[in-house]
Amino acid sequence: MKHGNRTPAGGPATALVPFDLWGSRAWCNQEVVGESHHLPELQRLFGRLGGRERELECSAFLVPEPGNRFDPAAVAVHIEGRIVGHLPREIAGDYRQCLSELTARGLAARVNARVWGGLETDYETNRAGRPVEKERFTASVTIALAEPHLCTPVNAQPVEPHLLLPDGGAVQISGEDQCMPAIEPFLRPEGESFVYATLHGLTDTGARTAKELVEVRIDGLRVGQLTPKMSADLRPAIRHLDQQGLLTAVKAKIKGNRLKAEVTVHGAKAHELPADWPAGSVKSLQPVAHAPIPPRPTRIRFVPAPGWPPPPEGWEPPSGWMPDPAWPPAPPGWQYWVMD
Repeated sequence: MKHGNRTPAGGPATALVPFDLWGSRAWCNQEVVGESHHLPELQRLFGRLGGRERELECSAFLVPEPGNRFDPAAVAVHIEGRIVGHLPREIAGDYRQCLSELTARGLAARVNARVWGGLETDYETNRAGRPVEKERFTASVTIALAEPHLCTPVNAQPVEPHLLLPDGGAVQISGEDQCMPAIEPFLRPEGESFVYATLHGLTDTGARTAKELVEVRIDGLRVGQLTPKMSADLRPAIRHLDQQGLLTAVKAKIKGNRLKAEVTVHGAKAHELPADWPAGSVKSLQPVAHAPIPPRPTRIRFVPAPGWPPPPEGWEPPSGWMPDPAWPPAPPGWQYWVMD
């Protein structure tokens, strides 16, 4: 049961619990656009630069903007409670469903970010027609962002008290072919997905000797096991959490189809864990104050797509109604019904 601190008061998702998007790890691979419209906010992150270029590594929140008058599918990038840019328009709509689902669950999507900022020398012409040297601040932002279908797990986290191991290298498990009924519900059309999995110590009593192994389960069902060597690297962490009454959870990636599927787990080995582990993580298991439950929606109303003529007050499309072919197509994933 891993919880982070809530976002600061006045932030983009006040009273929401931060959720670190899966799949991207620490590589800031996605460029943010529109930073030039938010230079004061970005410069505030650096303070006085003293004429030097600087880089800053921090966290950013992705916040859907359904009320954005230019693009209802827009996704703003917030750092320290301020907008510093947006996802590029051509990909923002792909993340709308994922981010909206997190918001509905009281979670705020958090990613790693890298911000570059610096003062550049520019020249302007004064009234006398002479060039005058002037410094101006410029900045750019990149974030770590996986493909939409890999940003969140397709199953719920374990209901039992548990702790998610820090990210680590991918470890292939064995025996998946014997556990396909337990794997099939998590196969996706994209060919890959992330799930919560749990690790459990077991003893394999063979003909000659007993082996201490690690079994991998998804939603309580066995999907395979680790090799003796990899089991030895993870069993100390499993034992340590078991002594505290906690299950060991990991991120697992499923690739393939009903004919053939592979499962890899992504968790730090025992010798890779911080010296004070799990002290900092266990503190996060303490209960947090929940956000107030919003009032019951009074009604569901129809929302026309951008560029469509506004309907009369209270009008709703009857069953089988089709928009005029001359009207522009609705953006991908457009939500025609909202709750007041």
